[in-house]
Amino acid sequence: MTEEERYLFDIRGYMILNQVLNEQELATLNATFDEKQVKSENPSAGRARYWNLISWGKDYRNLIDHPTLVPYLEGILGDDFRLDHDYAEHMIEGGAGELHFNGTPYSTMYHYNVQDDKIHCGLVSVAWALKDVPSGAGGFCCIPGSHKSSFPPPISITSVGKPSDCIEQIPCAAGSAIIFTEALRHGTLAWTATTQRRTLFYKYSPRYVSFWGTYYDPKAYDYTNSQQKILRAPYITRPSNQKTEEGYIISPS
Repeated sequence: MTEEERYLFDIRGYMILNQVLNEQELATLNATFDEKQVKSENPSAGRARYWNLISWGKDYRNLIDHPTLVPYLEGILGDDFRLDHDYAEHMIEGGAGELHFNGTPYSTMYHYNVQDDKIHCGLVSVAWALKDVPSGAGGFCCIPGSHKSSFPPPISITSVGKPSDCIEQIPCAAGSAIIFTEALRHGTLAWTATTQRRTLFYKYSPRYVSFWGTYYDPKAYDYTNSQQKILRAPYITRPSNQKTEEGYIISPS
């Protein structure tokens, strides 16, 4: 991260890596998404979520440690970060979601602070846009700077049904990645564009913590050494005794 990028991420709580993926990469990822959407239970749903992206093929697994992305994750989470969980969403119309998380009250999973010139952060999301997100079209929104808030959010700005003026929609071009700390107050505005919203979410955490409570099997697919390192379970994990076909090791509740 450059000094300017680090400064702006620190005060905003998010940053955009513009058009990281090229046309061929986008075409391949969207073609796979088409197949999964057609096979889903309700392909024409206004909003739907898809799990276990890394089982969708090598092109989806390559996003785990995309070379453009990794230096930013290292700058925010440190060198020894891990992939906590992943999923995708499509939105055709409507589908607003409440704003969630905030710098206050403090959470060990969503924390954000800076000490000794170093960012210390919990869960970090990378949202890859497979389709253009025009200005005013809806989708990802946030209250910039709320990851540093000293007070819990008032009810008057909790809903995105009638969004407050302080809530910003974040537009970006297809192939871009939005990186944000989950300490940021964020959510989803109703989708109004004529094209689908397609977003891939890869969520990373420091090595020592797990939010989702499920752990990848680093040997399930043709992972690179770098990917195997990122997919390792936390230093201290819950007991695990079950493996799914998608390559997850599931912890009993």
